[in-house]
Amino acid sequence: MPHIVSQIKDLHFVALGKLPAAPARANQGDSCFGAPLQPPSEAARAVAVRGWHVIGDVPLGRYRAVSFASDIENGTSGTCVVHDGNVGVFDGGRLIALVYGKAGEDAVGTISAGENGSVRITDGDIDQSEIGILSVQTDGTLLLGPLPKEESVCGGRGTVPNIKGMPIDKARAALIAKGWTPVRQPPSTDPREQALVQQGVVEVNGCSGTGLGYCSFDYKGPAGSLSVTTIGEADMPEVIRDSVQCQ
Repeated sequence: MPHIVSQIKDLHFVALGKLPAAPARANQGDSCFGAPLQPPSEAARAVAVRGWHVIGDVPLGRYRAVSFASDIENGTSGTCVVHDGNVGVFDGGRLIALVYGKAGEDAVGTISAGENGSVRITDGDIDQSEIGILSVQTDGTLLLGPLPKEESVCGGRGTVPNIKGMPIDKARAALIAKGWTPVRQPPSTDPREQALVQQGVVEVNGCSGTGLGYCSFDYKGPAGSLSVTTIGEADMPEVIRDSVQCQ
């Protein structure tokens, strides 16, 4: 078994060799996380056969990470809430470690592939905010760590600062300082977008008029393109996620 280390206070990360059967499902979130993964990995199949709902399945170095839950609830504006979510680390179809939060909480949601074989973990709340990174260290240690202050992307050709939770005006300043240029968008008739442009945020590329008030923003740099999503209807809404498309 590899050495296991957690640096995130509110999450448990433990060695575990057998996955228990899922409890009875309160909600299955029928419109959540799209269609079942096809083809599923050996690890995902091992989770599904125990009655869990698989919501993420990505490589983790020499291992496989699978996120799953028994209780998934449809939220507003096409969102989902994951209750009692987990992330399992598998060697083939064999479970070796598990990430989970306190019982009854929305501490763990889904996962996505990160840089250099790492895995990014979101919480299970309605905005699916990123909360940590799971990685395999050079000595084989499995490390669950917090989001770094900045992250190298696209093979080291770009750097993205941690802008989660920042208002968009502060976030764009941090991105510009790292070489990301705002992409001016065509004029919009949307009042929220117009207000942002008037305050100098010319890269706004659409805002939702209902629900959680999402807005998107576009940037470009030597590494490729970067998109940012904010939530809420504040004058300067707060960043909940960003993603890079390498070129």
